[in-house]
Amino acid sequence: MSELPKVALVKQNFPRPKLESIDKRIQASFEQTRDNLPPLTGKRIAVAVGSRGLTNLTRIVQSTVNLLKKCGANPFVVSAMGSHGGATDKGQEKILSHYGITNESISAPIVTSVRSVHIGETPDGVPVFFDQKAFESDGVVLINRIKPHTDFHGKVESGLLKLAVVGLGNIRGAETFHSWTLKLPSDHLIQSIARVSIGIGKVLFGIAILENAYHETADLEVISATQMLEREKELLRVAKTLMPSLPIDQLDVLIIDQIGKNISGSGMDPNITGRCFRINSRWQEKPDITRIIVLGLTELSGGNASGIGLADFCSKRSVQQMDRKITYLNSMTARQIVCAQIPIHFDSDRETIKCAISTSGASIPSEVRLIRIRDTLSLTQLEASQALIPELTNHHQVSTISSLRELKFDNNDQLPQLQV
Repeated sequence: MSELPKVALVKQNFPRPKLESIDKRIQASFEQTRDNLPPLTGKRIAVAVGSRGLTNLTRIVQSTVNLLKKCGANPFVVSAMGSHGGATDKGQEKILSHYGITNESISAPIVTSVRSVHIGETPDGVPVFFDQKAFESDGVVLINRIKPHTDFHGKVESGLLKLAVVGLGNIRGAETFHSWTLKLPSDHLIQSIARVSIGIGKVLFGIAILENAYHETADLEVISATQMLEREKELLRVAKTLMPSLPIDQLDVLIIDQIGKNISGSGMDPNITGRCFRINSRWQEKPDITRIIVLGLTELSGGNASGIGLADFCSKRSVQQMDRKITYLNSMTARQIVCAQIPIHFDSDRETIKCAISTSGASIPSEVRLIRIRDTLSLTQLEASQALIPELTNHHQVSTISSLRELKFDNNDQLPQLQV
């Protein structure tokens, strides 16, 4: 008898609003807010792009550049990544390049700099920093996805305001923000710091992006700086309705083929796994998962394995893919060192999975409650073990369930990546 449970391929359905034309949507939304903007003719405008993996990011950046040029402006792209890319100019340039944003693909100069200027303080006494190149421009446009944050919940979470606070703050801004989260709520900090950043008059507008559970652009909206705070709160509520989820709330084992910063700020999204952290310890909420396994890092993570410490087991190759310097810097900047800790790991995926199951409390293979996903952005197809089939059969998210089969390992006992 196999020591591992049989699995079935399960397909899930989620709401799927999808934007048909990015260019037309940006143009139409811009026209609605144009009266709130100053003249752009002859102005040097910095287009701030972060380090998250967004579908159609290159298209959205290029469309924004084209729009600014039509208005007579001289746009250029700046990196807004906090401590990512090793907090170096070249490292952040490499991240943009991985996303297809280069001098060749975007008809505007790419300027990466991790230097920042001190522009003031919040009423709580928090110092506020702003990217030097963006500060020297005549105006800034923010581009980011609105979504639930991986580390906290509030009226504003991950979006345009956080890009202005942490992304454009570069390493000094990121360190300051995260150190103050030990004293004040994160959403309060984002709002209070953003008021200072936006208050200096550099930020002109933002392009807020919503993505559906299929990692497609669901919608986007141009928001003027004066409306950004309130409108982002509204869009966050919409974003939460578009999030995917696992179909089961209690598991013995969750296998994640890949994690990475392009997937989530935490490598794997705690909104999906329920596994988060409290300063220097792990914390499990719903779904309740006894053992989490990570099998690899995404290529676009650039070796940043931050979040691997949220797993209980990992593969040897995920450790080999890890750039410790980049990972440690990111985790220490975020004051979340548990995220960089290396779990128990073995040479083969088969051995890793067997050991995770053996410590999960499950007794025999047919009773193991196991799900396998490619990553926490890709939940439309997954593998589920035999024990879960009765619960999945009439689940409202589940559309099809295949026949049971063995987990398919290659000749080296590694699992080829799940295709979704």
